[in-house]
Amino acid sequence: MDRLTPVVFHDNWGSHEAIAALQGRPCPTPERESELWMGAHESGPAGTDRPGAPHLADVVAADPHGELGADCVARHGERLPFLLKVLAPGRAISIQVHPTAEQARELRRTTGDEVYVDDSAKPELLLAVEPFEVFVGMRGIDAVRETARRLRVDSFDALVGAVEGADDPPHALLEAVLATRDEASAALVREVVDACARVAAEGPDDETADLAAAVVEVARAHPDDIGLVVLLLMHHRVLAPGEYVDVAAGVLHSYVGGVGIEVLANSDNVVRVGLTSKEVNVPELLRIVDPRANGVAGRGRPVAEGVEVFDTASDCFLLHRVRPGRDLPSVPGPRLAFCLRGDVRLDSTTGSLRLRDAESVFLPAGEGPVRLDGDGEVYVVTLPGGA
Repeated sequence: MDRLTPVVFHDNWGSHEAIAALQGRPCPTPERESELWMGAHESGPAGTDRPGAPHLADVVAADPHGELGADCVARHGERLPFLLKVLAPGRAISIQVHPTAEQARELRRTTGDEVYVDDSAKPELLLAVEPFEVFVGMRGIDAVRETARRLRVDSFDALVGAVEGADDPPHALLEAVLATRDEASAALVREVVDACARVAAEGPDDETADLAAAVVEVARAHPDDIGLVVLLLMHHRVLAPGEYVDVAAGVLHSYVGGVGIEVLANSDNVVRVGLTSKEVNVPELLRIVDPRANGVAGRGRPVAEGVEVFDTASDCFLLHRVRPGRDLPSVPGPRLAFCLRGDVRLDSTTGSLRLRDAESVFLPAGEGPVRLDGDGEVYVVTLPGGA
């Protein structure tokens, strides 16, 4: 067992309180803190207490077959296939989509690392530990048409009306919105935000008014951004604690605010189109986005006494919640265990380790059975394959 020292990231969309509060540090923090990484990703490998291996990436690289297991290496290569995070946006994160592995490989054959830096998909699962606001997946054209009717913005009405006969109206409308340029784009955004403020104030309190109010709030940090209009084409949700979304390749999404646990494939492949200062790539997003692919929302499913899983379509990871007094899920391959809150002890044939608030541990493939005792809220990431 290797105790991990997680890495704190400081993106400008982060929070001054959330991650520090979880770790018991003073807050507000001087800098915004956006993510807490627990994994072996090259951009932020967690530290370890193993002599001669300062980072988990060093531990894995020194003996990938021993640390990950032969089956994991055969399926996913000589890297830890998943990454565990605490995600704490204080304002909306970019509107983005991830490719399938096939789409990434196809483009890399002609462009190298210009757009995608690896040949992997990047599925992800977000579990709310506090209320978490998201935009995930695209709405049907009928729902968007009703929103346009309530907003009464001529330029937006024209865009919606122009795609009525398209083979795929939601995709065609997304393309039309993103094709607006310069002054026309800024004028469209301002008219839409003003109309959203009116609809949110007038009511009735329904799905359209809720969506309009959410767009107005996002606009405070992203004025004149065409992504604000794109949000009108998307489903808006506020996940309650314990609810999650499983975001596969092709799903358009933006995380707005809250605190959540995120587990994802160990990839950097992402394409953005709005609400960001980073590079956007409209043609590639339009190539890979799937308007019919929505983030699957749900809650954990009990699989054994004291153990539940959060179902995912990914073959790279499976997230479990484990109640103390039980063994951790025993699945061939590596495991990450994270104590969100509390004070627990892990016991195995190799030793014991205590975890408190926001502390984590890496369990290599050969670790064997691990008993969890104490009092706390504990999450475990494994490869798929049962509990």
